[in-house]
Amino acid sequence: MSLVATRLQNWRIENPNLDRNMTRPAEYGALDFFIQQTNSANSIISPALRDRAFASIGNTVQVPVIAYDGDVTVSNVRSCVIADDENTSALYTVVWATYSVGFTMVPSLYMNNEITEEHDFLRKMEKVCRALANTLDAGAVAALEANKTQVFKTLLNYTQVGNVIEVPSQMATEILGDVNPLMRANDYPEQIHIIGNAGVDSLIRKLAQYGIYNEANKQMEYDNKVIHYTNNVADEAGKMGTFFAVADGNVGILTRVDREALRRTRENFHEWDVVYLPYIDLPVGSHYYTAVGDQSSMAGDATADLTCAVKQYFGFSVDVAYIVAYNSDAATVANPIIKAEIASRVANQPLGMPVYVSNLNEAASLSLDKSSVSIAVAGTEQVTATTAPNAYVVSWNSDDTGVATVDNTGLITGVAAGTCNVTASISVYGVTYTQSVEVTVA
Repeated sequence: MSLVATRLQNWRIENPNLDRNMTRPAEYGALDFFIQQTNSANSIISPALRDRAFASIGNTVQVPVIAYDGDVTVSNVRSCVIADDENTSALYTVVWATYSVGFTMVPSLYMNNEITEEHDFLRKMEKVCRALANTLDAGAVAALEANKTQVFKTLLNYTQVGNVIEVPSQMATEILGDVNPLMRANDYPEQIHIIGNAGVDSLIRKLAQYGIYNEANKQMEYDNKVIHYTNNVADEAGKMGTFFAVADGNVGILTRVDREALRRTRENFHEWDVVYLPYIDLPVGSHYYTAVGDQSSMAGDATADLTCAVKQYFGFSVDVAYIVAYNSDAATVANPIIKAEIASRVANQPLGMPVYVSNLNEAASLSLDKSSVSIAVAGTEQVTATTAPNAYVVSWNSDDTGVATVDNTGLITGVAAGTCNVTASISVYGVTYTQSVEVTVA
C-alpha cells in the first residue's frame, strides 16, 4: 500500500445524523393519552388539584369523593314523610411512584476526542429521556390494566375471559365498531380512545382498504375514535392485537417534584429547577452540579492524564400518579375502560374478510323487445328480456292464465280470446324491477 493510501484510509468526519437510530424514540401512546386527558376541558384533574399535588412532596394527597349508592327507592305512593337518603363519602388517596434518571459529562474529555461535547450531550440526553418516557408509558398501560372494567352489561357476540373481551380472528374487523355499543351499554356514550399495539394498527389499515376495494364504508369502525399507539401493550400467547378502549375524560396524571426543585434552589454550586424533557410533556425536577476528582478512568489511555478534572452531573426526577375516575364498587359498577384481545390466525394464512356487496353507483335495468303482442288461440309469441349491468335471472308471470300463459323463457301461448298482461321481473339485492307486455288473444 502506498504512503498516500495509508494516510487517506482512515478519514473520520463527525456526522451526528448517522447514529440517529441509536436513540430512536418509540411511540408512547399511553403516556400521551394520560397527559392529553389531563389537559382536556373535561379532565377529571382540576387545576387546583394539579397545582397543589405538584407541591405536595412529603405529604399524603387525598381527595374527598362520594361513593356509589344503588339503594335509592322509587315509590308509587305520595307521602308527607320523606325518608333520609344520605351519601357515603370517602377519601381517595393518590398513590405516587418516583422515577429518576441522569448522566454525567467530563468537558475536558472532548479536547482529544472526535466526538464533540455537544454531540455526546445530546445523545445522552435523548437516551435518558427515551428511557424515562418508556417507563412512564408502561406505567400508564399498567394503570389501564388495573382499572379495566369487571362489568359488561352486554357482550354482544363476544365472550369474556378474566374481564377481557376475547375476539375471534374472524371477527377482527367488527370489534372496533362494536366497542361503541359495548361502552354505551355500560353507560359511557362519550367519544372513545383506543390505546393499542401494532396488531391494532394492522387491523385499522385493513379496514381502511374497504374504501378502495369495497363500496361498503367501514370508516366509522375507527374514524369516530382517537387512536394512540404504544409498544407497551403486549399480546399474550395466541393473540395478534390488544387494545384498551377508554371513554373520554376519565383518566389523568399528576406529577410532583422534590422541594429544592420546587424552590429552584441555587446553593453550594448546586442548581435545582423544574424543566420539561423531550418526549415528555410533564414538568420534572432537575438537579445540576459539578465536582472535581480523578477522571482518568473515563476513556482509557485517552483520559489517563485527567487525575484532577471537572465532572458535570445532570439529574432528573419526578413523582407520578396515574388517576382513573373513582369507582367505589368496581364489582357492580362498570369502569370506563374495556380491554380486548384479538386471536391470532394460522401463520401465513390471510384473514377471510367479509365482503359487503352494494349497488350504489349503477342501478339495474330491465327492458322487453315488445310492448304488446296479438296471437291466436294456441298461437305463440316470443318476448325477449334484456337486463343490465349483468345477466340477471328473469321471472315471467301472466295475470290471467285463462287467456294466455308464459314459460320461463318469455314464450307466450294463447289459451282463449281476451286480453291480459305478461310481466317480466328481476330482483337485485332486494330491489325488484318489472316490465309488462299487453297480450291480445283473438
